[in-house]
Amino acid sequence: MTSPAGGDALKPHLLWGVKSSFVGYISSLPDGRIEAHDGVWQQGRALAFPQDYVTEVPEGEYWFRGKLSFAGHGGMMKLDIAKPRIVHGPAGLQLSIDTDDARVAIADLQQTDSGEAFGMKRIGYTVTLTDAGSALFNGQYPAGSEMDPINITLLNH
Repeated sequence: MTSPAGGDALKPHLLWGVKSSFVGYISSLPDGRIEAHDGVWQQGRALAFPQDYVTEVPEGEYWFRGKLSFAGHGGMMKLDIAKPRIVHGPAGLQLSIDTDDARVAIADLQQTDSGEAFGMKRIGYTVTLTDAGSALFNGQYPAGSEMDPINITLLNH
């Protein structure tokens, strides 16, 4: 994986391993590439997206910046996860990303735990693909498939 120098785990960020079997598959391809851009760094077996400090974030939503790119099969397979956000969807919290055309909700989230220490707050979520998330992965994982969990770390205000 190509990743810039490590980030600061004590700064606000979203930590996600995407799907370990998918990451392993891409890593096993002779031309498989996983690249991190715009501040994304590797932390253990997951990738950390730094918080996006914009002024007009709706209450209870969390916005992050950066881009994670997967590629392989001679350029026939390409998948980008850009500027993830935890947003309010029709049936609860969702994970949305920027695509070339629009912002798309790729997963439904369910909070599993939270904790506070040293001026920081951590919240954990289960991640279940939506129809749009399944399409992002070219149907390899059907809607309803569980992905790796997400953890976010925020400043505790």
